[in-house]
Amino acid sequence: MGKLIYGTQTGTTDEIAEKIQKAIPDLIDEVKPVFRASPEDFQGSDFFILGGSTWGDGELTDDWQDFYPQLDQIDFSGKTVALFGLGDQYGYGYHFVSAMKILYDKVKEKGARVIACEVSTDGFDYEHSESVEDNQFIGLVLDEVNQPEMTDERIESWCEQVKAEAPAAVSQS
Repeated sequence: MGKLIYGTQTGTTDEIAEKIQKAIPDLIDEVKPVFRASPEDFQGSDFFILGGSTWGDGELTDDWQDFYPQLDQIDFSGKTVALFGLGDQYGYGYHFVSAMKILYDKVKEKGARVIACEVSTDGFDYEHSESVEDNQFIGLVLDEVNQPEMTDERIESWCEQVKAEAPAAVSQS
Protein backbone atom coordinates (compact mmCIF):
# COMPACT_ATOMS: atom_id res chain seq x y z
CA MET A 1 0.00 0.00 0.00
CA GLY A 2 1.00 3.57 -0.45
CA LYS A 3 0.92 6.98 1.13
CA LEU A 4 -0.41 10.33 -0.01
CA ILE A 5 1.52 13.28 1.41
CA TYR A 6 0.39 16.79 0.62
CA GLY A 7 0.98 20.43 1.39
CA THR A 8 -1.72 23.00 2.00
CA GLN A 9 -2.04 26.64 2.95
CA THR A 10 -5.80 27.16 2.93
CA GLY A 11 -7.23 23.66 3.38
CA THR A 12 -8.34 23.12 -0.21
CA THR A 13 -5.69 20.46 -0.76
CA ASP A 14 -7.01 18.55 2.29
CA GLU A 15 -10.26 17.95 0.42
CA ILE A 16 -8.45 16.95 -2.78
CA ALA A 17 -6.24 14.48 -0.92
CA GLU A 18 -9.34 12.84 0.56
CA LYS A 19 -10.98 12.61 -2.87
CA ILE A 20 -7.89 10.99 -4.38
CA GLN A 21 -7.65 8.49 -1.54
CA LYS A 22 -11.34 7.61 -1.93
CA ALA A 23 -10.81 7.09 -5.68
CA ILE A 24 -7.97 4.60 -5.15
CA PRO A 25 -8.32 3.11 -1.65
CA ASP A 26 -6.60 -0.07 -2.83
CA LEU A 27 -3.41 1.95 -3.48
CA ILE A 28 -3.42 4.55 -0.67
CA ASP A 29 -3.83 3.52 2.94
CA GLU A 30 -2.43 6.65 4.59
CA VAL A 31 -3.02 10.34 3.92
CA LYS A 32 -0.84 12.83 5.75
CA PRO A 33 -0.19 16.57 5.54
CA VAL A 34 3.50 17.24 4.97
CA PHE A 35 3.75 19.40 8.10
CA ARG A 36 3.19 16.18 10.07
CA ALA A 37 5.59 14.12 7.93
CA SER A 38 9.15 13.04 8.54
CA PRO A 39 11.69 11.24 6.34
CA GLU A 40 10.71 8.03 8.16
CA ASP A 41 7.25 8.29 6.56
CA PHE A 42 8.93 7.48 3.26
CA GLN A 43 10.18 4.12 4.53
CA GLY A 44 8.12 0.97 4.38
CA SER A 45 6.18 1.97 1.27
CA ASP A 46 7.13 1.84 -2.36
CA PHE A 47 4.29 4.00 -3.68
CA PHE A 48 3.60 7.65 -2.95
CA ILE A 49 1.35 10.39 -4.21
CA LEU A 50 2.75 13.84 -3.45
CA GLY A 51 0.96 17.09 -4.05
CA GLY A 52 0.02 20.58 -3.11
CA SER A 53 -0.72 23.94 -4.54
CA THR A 54 1.45 26.58 -6.16
CA TRP A 55 1.95 29.90 -4.42
CA GLY A 56 3.25 33.25 -5.64
CA ASP A 57 5.75 32.98 -8.44
CA GLY A 58 5.67 29.19 -8.79
CA GLU A 59 6.63 28.33 -5.22
CA LEU A 60 5.79 25.43 -2.96
CA THR A 61 3.42 25.95 -0.05
CA ASP A 62 5.14 26.95 3.20
CA ASP A 63 4.80 23.45 4.66
CA TRP A 64 6.46 21.87 1.60
CA GLN A 65 9.15 24.58 1.70
CA ASP A 66 9.89 23.61 5.30
CA PHE A 67 10.02 19.88 4.49
CA TYR A 68 11.82 20.18 1.14
CA PRO A 69 15.43 19.96 2.51
CA GLN A 70 14.52 16.66 4.17
CA LEU A 71 13.77 15.13 0.76
CA ASP A 72 17.54 14.96 0.30
CA GLN A 73 17.64 12.35 3.09
CA ILE A 74 15.21 10.07 1.25
CA ASP A 75 16.28 7.45 -1.28
CA PHE A 76 13.46 7.08 -3.77
CA SER A 77 15.22 4.28 -5.70
CA GLY A 78 12.72 1.50 -6.31
CA LYS A 79 9.84 3.76 -5.31
CA THR A 80 7.00 4.91 -7.54
CA VAL A 81 5.61 8.43 -7.24
CA ALA A 82 2.61 10.19 -8.76
CA LEU A 83 2.10 13.94 -8.40
CA PHE A 84 -0.81 16.36 -8.25
CA GLY A 85 -0.95 20.13 -8.18
CA LEU A 86 -3.50 22.84 -7.62
CA GLY A 87 -3.33 26.28 -9.14
CA ASP A 88 -5.23 29.32 -10.37
CA GLN A 89 -4.88 29.48 -14.15
CA TYR A 90 -6.22 33.02 -14.45
CA GLY A 91 -4.87 34.73 -11.34
CA TYR A 92 -1.44 33.07 -11.61
CA GLY A 93 -1.37 32.08 -15.26
CA TYR A 94 2.35 32.56 -15.73
CA HIS A 95 3.29 30.18 -12.91
CA PHE A 96 0.31 27.84 -13.15
CA VAL A 97 0.96 24.71 -11.02
CA SER A 98 4.72 25.25 -11.43
CA ALA A 99 5.46 24.06 -7.87
CA MET A 100 4.64 20.50 -8.93
CA LYS A 101 7.79 20.56 -11.08
CA ILE A 102 9.92 21.28 -8.00
CA LEU A 103 8.73 18.04 -6.39
CA TYR A 104 8.98 16.17 -9.70
CA ASP A 105 12.61 17.17 -10.19
CA LYS A 106 13.56 16.28 -6.61
CA VAL A 107 12.00 12.81 -6.54
CA LYS A 108 13.46 12.01 -9.97
CA GLU A 109 16.88 13.19 -8.76
CA LYS A 110 16.51 10.89 -5.75
CA GLY A 111 15.71 7.87 -7.97
CA ALA A 112 11.90 7.69 -8.14
CA ARG A 113 9.93 6.31 -11.03
CA VAL A 114 7.24 8.92 -11.71
CA ILE A 115 3.95 7.67 -13.14
CA ALA A 116 0.73 9.26 -14.39
CA CYS A 117 2.91 12.08 -15.65
CA GLU A 118 1.40 12.50 -19.10
CA VAL A 119 -1.74 14.50 -18.39
CA SER A 120 -3.46 16.53 -21.07
CA THR A 121 -3.32 20.31 -20.88
CA ASP A 122 -6.67 20.51 -22.72
CA GLY A 123 -9.31 22.54 -20.95
CA PHE A 124 -6.85 24.87 -19.24
CA ASP A 125 -6.10 28.48 -20.20
CA TYR A 126 -2.80 29.72 -18.77
CA GLU A 127 0.29 31.52 -20.02
CA HIS A 128 3.06 29.25 -18.73
CA SER A 129 3.73 26.31 -16.45
CA GLU A 130 7.01 24.71 -15.45
CA SER A 131 4.99 21.52 -14.95
CA VAL A 132 4.51 20.94 -18.68
CA GLU A 133 6.82 18.58 -20.57
CA ASP A 134 6.19 17.54 -24.16
CA ASN A 135 2.91 19.50 -24.11
CA GLN A 136 1.54 17.51 -21.16
CA PHE A 137 1.34 18.10 -17.43
CA ILE A 138 3.64 15.94 -15.30
CA GLY A 139 0.78 15.06 -12.94
CA LEU A 140 -2.84 15.72 -12.08
CA VAL A 141 -3.70 19.41 -12.35
CA LEU A 142 -6.72 20.99 -10.70
CA ASP A 143 -8.03 24.55 -10.57
CA GLU A 144 -10.42 24.78 -7.64
CA VAL A 145 -10.70 28.56 -8.09
CA ASN A 146 -11.95 28.61 -11.69
CA GLN A 147 -12.99 25.04 -12.56
CA PRO A 148 -14.16 23.22 -9.43
CA GLU A 149 -16.90 21.51 -11.45
CA MET A 150 -14.19 19.62 -13.37
CA THR A 151 -12.31 18.33 -10.31
CA ASP A 152 -14.10 15.02 -9.77
CA GLU A 153 -13.84 14.02 -13.43
CA ARG A 154 -10.14 14.97 -13.56
CA ILE A 155 -9.40 13.03 -10.38
CA GLU A 156 -11.25 9.97 -11.68
CA SER A 157 -9.44 10.03 -15.01
CA TRP A 158 -6.02 10.52 -13.42
CA CYS A 159 -6.61 7.81 -10.83
CA GLU A 160 -7.40 5.38 -13.64
CA GLN A 161 -4.03 6.29 -15.15
CA VAL A 162 -2.35 5.78 -11.76
CA LYS A 163 -3.97 2.35 -11.36
CA ALA A 164 -2.87 1.33 -14.85
CA GLU A 165 0.73 2.43 -14.27
CA ALA A 166 1.20 1.49 -10.61
CA PRO A 167 3.39 -1.55 -10.01
CA ALA A 168 1.46 -4.82 -9.87
CA ALA A 169 2.72 -5.47 -6.35
CA VAL A 170 1.24 -2.19 -5.12
CA SER A 171 -2.14 -2.65 -6.80
CA GLN A 172 -2.50 -6.20 -5.45
CA SER A 173 -1.58 -5.50 -1.83
